[in-house]
Amino acid sequence: MISKTIVIYSMLLFGYFLLVNGLYISLIGYSWQRLRTFVKIIQSDMTLVSGYTKPISLLVPAYNEEATIIDNIQSLLNLDYPQYEVLVVNDGSSDDTLKQVIQHYKLRRIDVEINMAVPCNEIRGVYSSFELPELVLVDKVNGGKSDALNAGINVSRYPLFCAIDADSVIEKDALFRLVKPFLKYPETVAVGGIVRIANGCRIENGVVKQAAIPRKLIEKFQTVEYYRAFLTSRVGWQEMNALLIISGAFGLFSKSAVVDVGGYEKTIGEDMELTVRMHERYRREKKSYRVDFASDAVCWTQAPDNLKSLRIQRVRWHRGLADALIKHRVMLFNPKYGTVGMLAMPYFFFVELLGPVIEFIGYLVLALALYQGTYSMVMVYIFVMAYLFGLFFSFSGIFFEEVAYRRYKWVSSVVTLFGISLLEQIVYRQLTVVWRVSSFFNYRKGSKQWGNIERRRFNEKT
Repeated sequence: MISKTIVIYSMLLFGYFLLVNGLYISLIGYSWQRLRTFVKIIQSDMTLVSGYTKPISLLVPAYNEEATIIDNIQSLLNLDYPQYEVLVVNDGSSDDTLKQVIQHYKLRRIDVEINMAVPCNEIRGVYSSFELPELVLVDKVNGGKSDALNAGINVSRYPLFCAIDADSVIEKDALFRLVKPFLKYPETVAVGGIVRIANGCRIENGVVKQAAIPRKLIEKFQTVEYYRAFLTSRVGWQEMNALLIISGAFGLFSKSAVVDVGGYEKTIGEDMELTVRMHERYRREKKSYRVDFASDAVCWTQAPDNLKSLRIQRVRWHRGLADALIKHRVMLFNPKYGTVGMLAMPYFFFVELLGPVIEFIGYLVLALALYQGTYSMVMVYIFVMAYLFGLFFSFSGIFFEEVAYRRYKWVSSVVTLFGISLLEQIVYRQLTVVWRVSSFFNYRKGSKQWGNIERRRFNEKT
């Protein structure tokens, strides 16, 4: 009975493996086709579009961000962009986030008329100054990240808004690059940028002066993971107008489009849920729209530097993925929704959401088979091939990054990343699989509030 079960599961896993990796290779193919254009875009002169920009409201939701909030604001105030405002939303922080911003920038409370276009908790006060009229601080009753973003939308003045995490800094020309799809395609409703790991980089006054590989192994694993995620799969999905994720750390939206669909909803993965909801609305109503990806607009964010914080983050991410997919399951295999319904939704449901469960069961079956001495060579081949394919995808992401950006000063840094990829597939991958599987337990009781992840000051040695 055990031997028969192992053989059957091995064959099913082999079929699943071929299907998933075939799709991965297709996405890599899309990315390779765009590589030459990708490099030209990154190396282009942004002054060519400087005269045709649209004003942007930068929304920075903040909850207990006293360690990084000043660096974050300073980086935003130093951006190269003609017209924008920085709108920091303090979501009832229990630390000195509010006090630090008020004192550092000498802000005072002002009277403003607030248009409650989307629902949010009570706004207790709005602060600004004559010296920095482009900086606005909103203090509100705690309601979670999505509620803070809705408050920012209600107070903001401009037709486009950019959601940015408070533990992140963006490059000086990033807004020019992020806004280009809105200028080129009038039907654009959302554009996502690339997120990079700031750990280990030299950051001064909110500006990344020197990119470097982090010291800790857990941070290095995440660096490789981010390269693989952003420079392979997202480029491919964007080509099909089926990109389901605009990162909450760095995304630009049409305010009217977001208000039209009701703003952010109170869920764990508010960024993905909003993007999927926009796809569903516009495809159902057969309206022309575009969700784009700016492969040259870069944001640097702090990654968790310990296992506890990383586990919290990954469990929340997977629960957020489940929330978005289950809520909008009507699109799954529904031809009315085009590539989103027939390709993107099935991929994210059966690969991103259920893939860790299938892989975890595979590990258990393999362990049982080895213990019983009845293992199938097919299953061994599957895991060997999975390791090799994982390396291929990681190497592709690192290669894209190096060809396009050439950020690292030393060749040894790139070689180190390739070496980390070898270890990531046999240590880090299994750990994240366990965390993602654990997210299904007590799923309904999972918190919809801010994650309790420790922040550190930029450049702080740990």
